Amino acid sequence: MASNSGGFIYKRWIARKVWGNDDPAFVAEKLSNMENFMKAAEELKQAGYKIVPDEGAIRWFAKGSEPKPWVNGKNELQLTQAQIDFMDYQKQLRDKEYSAMAPEWSPAWFASMGGPIPFNAGWDKVEEAKNSKKVEVFGYVMPTWGLHYVIKPNAKETAGDWGLTSGPSPYFWGGTWVGIYSGSQNKGAAWEFVKMMTHDQEFLNWWYNKTGDLLSYKPVTDKVKDTAKDDFLKGQNHYEFFLKEAEKITPEIVTKYDQGIDQIWGSLVSEYVDGKKTKDQVINEFYKQVKNAYPEIKTPLDK
Repeated sequence: MASNSGGFIYKRWIARKVWGNDDPAFVAEKLSNMENFMKAAEELKQAGYKIVPDEGAIRWFAKGSEPKPWVNGKNELQLTQAQIDFMDYQKQLRDKEYSAMAPEWSPAWFASMGGPIPFNAGWDKVEEAKNSKKVEVFGYVMPTWGLHYVIKPNAKETAGDWGLTSGPSPYFWGGTWVGIYSGSQNKGAAWEFVKMMTHDQEFLNWWYNKTGDLLSYKPVTDKVKDTAKDDFLKGQNHYEFFLKEAEKITPEIVTKYDQGIDQIWGSLVSEYVDGKKTKDQVINEFYKQVKNAYPEIKTPLDK
């Protein structure tokens, strides 16, 4: 099993224009907690930039601030105070127009990596967006795969002028889990594949040299972590950063319910951010929807 540690991937030239400093350590201090994050967002706004593409981007920091599984060993739903607090942080991003209002995975979200986009383009194609006001996004809350497979392909013109740093809390997003189907008629071949993907040093070295992607097998990562560098990140050692962040995360919080509960919570928080529901309404509706989707989970409504 491998969980993908994450960071904050930012446009160095914006940091230089706004703060006169694009060093990852400097930017990390600007984003070291949510109070500082919001101050940085205001400074960026005053200079004409948006700190993130959409409000939901910071949801990963909520999980990292108080890492607990959605469902504990007693089958009880756990809504942390950090998740509740981050509802207000997301609403603050919206109300103060600190984000570009470019929803994650939308055409505008991808386009924002390459340059200015129409503000509040929503899910429209960028060229069809009705708002003529253009904004540029400063950074992205992204894991290891987000750097290589999302940002790089969409920011080719500015390669070499990006940076990688930490945000208010460590987090992970996604991961790779490999297993063998119990009913497989080719368990031997499947096992050879699993070994190749996880322990074959020749293959893993090839994969590292081909992609620069983070690996979880220490005999390989230990050999490359001190000399690794990424030209897209102005020669920064992304390996060293992501491996250090990986040591801070708590992969034990993963449960089989995560995708479903994440979607329920995210959708309801969006209604709060949009002003359609109060915080109490969101929390109560969250308990109801989780119970409806997963009757076996105990919620505060059961008491």
